[in-house]
Amino acid sequence: MVASRDDTKRMDIQALKLALQNHARYVRRERGGDRLNLSHKNVESVRFDKMDLSDAELVGLRACNASFAGTTLTRANLFGADLTGVNLRDANMTRADLRGARFTRANLEGADLTDSDLREGTIMRQSSEGGLSYIDNGDQATRFDNASMRHSNLEKVRMNRANGSGTDLFQANLKGARLAGCDFTGADLSGALLDGADLTDANLSRVNLRGAELIGVVLDGACLEGVDLTAARFNKTELMAAKSTEGAIMPRSAADLGISIDELMRRHKDWMMTGGAKGEQAVFRGVDLTGFMHRGIELSAAEFTDCILASANFEDGIFSMANFSGAMLVNAVLSQTDLRGAKFECSNLSGAVMCEADLSAMPIAGGGGRTWPSNFRGANLTRSDLSRANLSHCDFTGAVLKGADLSASLVVGTSFLEADLNGADLSGVDLSSCDLRGARGVAAALDTMEKKAG
Repeated sequence: MVASRDDTKRMDIQALKLALQNHARYVRRERGGDRLNLSHKNVESVRFDKMDLSDAELVGLRACNASFAGTTLTRANLFGADLTGVNLRDANMTRADLRGARFTRANLEGADLTDSDLREGTIMRQSSEGGLSYIDNGDQATRFDNASMRHSNLEKVRMNRANGSGTDLFQANLKGARLAGCDFTGADLSGALLDGADLTDANLSRVNLRGAELIGVVLDGACLEGVDLTAARFNKTELMAAKSTEGAIMPRSAADLGISIDELMRRHKDWMMTGGAKGEQAVFRGVDLTGFMHRGIELSAAEFTDCILASANFEDGIFSMANFSGAMLVNAVLSQTDLRGAKFECSNLSGAVMCEADLSAMPIAGGGGRTWPSNFRGANLTRSDLSRANLSHCDFTGAVLKGADLSASLVVGTSFLEADLNGADLSGVDLSSCDLRGARGVAAALDTMEKKAG
């Protein structure tokens, strides 16, 4: 793309206000509306929070340290834009043209970039004599190195050869994304959804993929040296296509326990019944137990940290005070299960069935009425079923509950601090005693309930 000039002067604030007013009319299809065009303008440190900038022309925009929090940028053209240090938290950037854009140190937490284009892109400048030269020395790669993209939606994005080294992509959705040749060196992709993504020739050196989903991923020629795949879900045949997996941390198999699972569970029962005098605690830390089927089993206080329990069935079981931190529990069945005081911090419970489970606080013996609450801090509960469950005093701080079913659940004193409840079913739920500070999607959920009731 060619720019006729490089305007470095900061845009006049009155001219900007007028342009934004005209664009608002354009979006509403009102008379006198005019689509926003800030191409090659300088709007550094300006706030555009929660505005609707759909279809705006923002080619080569200089917006360092500006704020677009909650802004709608659907189909916006941000080709070659400089968004260094910009705040794009919860922004809607679906189908946006982001080729060659710079997101270094930007905050894109919770942003939706579905179907956006983040491939290479270069802006060239044309002098008055007609000569062409690259802007920024011809660096074509889209950059989002050291950016925060936690919980962002990047499904089906196209970002071939982009630079995402050191980026925080915790629990990001990259399903079906085209990431060939991307550099993710040292990035945090823990809990990320990468099913069907194309990572051909990508650099994943020292990447944190703990608890990530990698089913159907293409890794031909990719570098996975030093990658952490603890509790990750993947097919070994696909991993074999990688160029190198030297130093990679892999999940353990049941054979690595050095003892049969049945014997370990028997010893755990003795340990529980004797208060630790006999037997031993069941520790399954980091073991792949996909499809583990033990309905009605009692494993209170068992250790399942970083365990893979995808599609496991623990229905009617007793797991009070058990530790499932960092575990992969996708599509697991825990309905009607005693999970009082259990710990699920940063675990992946997407699609899990926990209806009628008891997740209330566990009384501490001899604790003078003190209790130990169940912990879901930072957990992924997307589309999970928590209907009719006892969630009293549970801690869902920073948890993702998108599309979760919480209907008729008991939430006395429950914390949803900074949680994502977009699309959650809260019908029949009394939130009056809950901590909802910073929670997203609550107003929309309550509005939907009122409409249904009406």
